[in-house]
Amino acid sequence: MENRKRIISACLLAVVLLLFNSCGKADNPEMNVDIRDGQKIYNGTEQRFYRVDEGMEGELEIAINRNSGTINITVVDSDSSQKVFYQGTDIPTSDFKVSLTSPGEYKVLTQADNFIGSYTFTWRTDVSE
Repeated sequence: MENRKRIISACLLAVVLLLFNSCGKADNPEMNVDIRDGQKIYNGTEQRFYRVDEGMEGELEIAINRNSGTINITVVDSDSSQKVFYQGTDIPTSDFKVSLTSPGEYKVLTQADNFIGSYTFTWRTDVSE
């Protein structure tokens, strides 16, 4: 009975973590992923959108594990691509955060060219506390 409770708790935790990690909506009509020799190779572009509500703050945690190729990430105001909050080109393996303190919707554009590795986005709101 105790094992059953642990399994159920672990499953619930996994679902909650997946929900937190996927709160942004992704639009990736042009991101191509090929698998060669067991490695994913990314080419193209992907867009994700995240929202910060009034009175809240947002934080986008970006984790890149680059083996080869290039990856570029740009964070802009989705209403005006001229407002750039972060721009990184040819980003090496790294973990970093982008703080978004104004309410509104943000667009995250990922561009990959023969990128072999992985990248993840973790979105959090109300990080000011």
